[in-house]
Amino acid sequence: MKRYSIFLIIVALIAGMVGCVQPAQYDLTISATEGGEITTPNDGTFSYDEGKVVTLVAFPHTGYRFVNWTGDVSTVANTNAASTTITMHDSYFITANFVKQYDLTISSTAGGSVTTPGEGTYTCDKGEVVNLVAKAEQGYLFVNWTGDVDTIANVNAATATITMSSNYIITANFAVDLYFQIEVGATLDGPAILPPEERNPHVCLQIFTNIVIGGVRVDLPDGRSITLSGYSDVFTPEIDQRTVFRSATCVPGMPTAGVEYIFTALDMAGEPIPGVSNADIWLGTDPPDPATNIRAEQTEGGILVSWDESPVIPGSFEPAAKPQVGYYQVELRSIETSELVYGAAGLSASPHLIPKDKTDFVQGKDRGLSLSEMEDGTYRLDITVHSYTPNNAFGNREYISSDSNQTVTFTIQDGEITIG
Repeated sequence: MKRYSIFLIIVALIAGMVGCVQPAQYDLTISATEGGEITTPNDGTFSYDEGKVVTLVAFPHTGYRFVNWTGDVSTVANTNAASTTITMHDSYFITANFVKQYDLTISSTAGGSVTTPGEGTYTCDKGEVVNLVAKAEQGYLFVNWTGDVDTIANVNAATATITMSSNYIITANFAVDLYFQIEVGATLDGPAILPPEERNPHVCLQIFTNIVIGGVRVDLPDGRSITLSGYSDVFTPEIDQRTVFRSATCVPGMPTAGVEYIFTALDMAGEPIPGVSNADIWLGTDPPDPATNIRAEQTEGGILVSWDESPVIPGSFEPAAKPQVGYYQVELRSIETSELVYGAAGLSASPHLIPKDKTDFVQGKDRGLSLSEMEDGTYRLDITVHSYTPNNAFGNREYISSDSNQTVTFTIQDGEITIG
């Protein structure tokens, strides 16, 4: 009995000792970088029982952003969240990280825009490298970035970067794209059975520019010089001889292949404008055949024109190719006045509808007047074939081929159309 009592006493003592065992405790040491503070629980060292889930709240100061928690973060629920938790299984050292932020204000001048990141004010991290992309509108070019540009990688590049180390205000600058485009080609009028030199050949010289000029002098290979005259037609309705200039002339004969035709812009006094000069070389490739068997029929929507298509010349005339090489062009002139009243360019194949109403015009194809807008009179319809220089070398059009015997005429009288 005595032994049994001693045994009970020992068991009771052991049970009492087990009941008094305390859970392990661990230290959580928390700090913050410049730009913010820990609001829960606070900066410093805190002791917690094993398994305790501790709430963490980091608060950024004005002009800063919370970034993340670093250190012993294996039990942090979300290291990227300013408000999160940590589960205590050991002693931990953690840091709340903050970053300074700056404003980047972006604008542009007329003629373009900033597509990346856009225009306006953006908040960026200190040290962040921001991509900049400026895009010019048609007829303009990107010039440079101005303003707070010390950290822009290349102020003269439309695609650049800026590294944020302060508040920056920058502007993308654009300017009118000055161009002086020139072209030498041969115009041939006659059937393909005749050699080019017998198809009423003419040398066609033309320029297209937005530089204010008084004229253009062309130095020919034979030593002569001629001056081009300005003109506008239905295919270039934007030509007003004030902001954009187009000048051209055609002289009898075939162009000379393999030598330069030199174009020089002249000022209002007839003197050469420094730096405004260009040259073109005519290659003298095989000319395309003109369109044949041109015919027209009246339909409800207008006049449907069709023709026998010209043979393909690889690299020079392949209107149905992708990308297109060469094209057909429809021209409609008043016989009484010789005025070009309607045109369609860039055509890849036969047939083509000359619309009765302007609402049926195809953008980029039909230009000028619709049939319902034309005055009473007689009109001549021509199909011309335009070929390119192979691989677009030294210029653009190589030949303009037509046959004046392959035409269609029609008469408009009180709105009624009579073909033939």
